[in-house]
Amino acid sequence: MPRVLAFQETDRKTGSSIKDRDRESKIRCPRCRWRPERNSRWSCLCGHTWNTFDTHGVCPGCAVVWRETACHSCHQWSPHEDWYDRGGDDHPFR
Repeated sequence: MPRVLAFQETDRKTGSSIKDRDRESKIRCPRCRWRPERNSRWSCLCGHTWNTFDTHGVCPGCAVVWRETACHSCHQWSPHEDWYDRGGDDHPFR
C-alpha cells in the first residue's frame, strides 16, 4: 500500500513552522502594526475563543463573520481584511 509522508519545515532556532512564521509576518494591525502570534486569541459573543486569522474572521463556534477585528496592542478596531498584507504598492506597510 502506498504511503504519503508529510514534512513541515521548521526554524531551527525557534522550532516554529516556516509556514506559520511567513503567515504571521503578513498579518499586522493596520493602525499600530502589531503582529499577532500563533497563540493570540479573540473571543466571540458566543463565548468561543480562537485565533481569528485561522478562519479569516469566522467564528468556529457559531459561524458569525467578524468584519472588524480588535488589536490586542492599540485596542482599536479595524476591518478584518485590512490586517492582511497583500503586498501591493499602495499598502501602508511598504
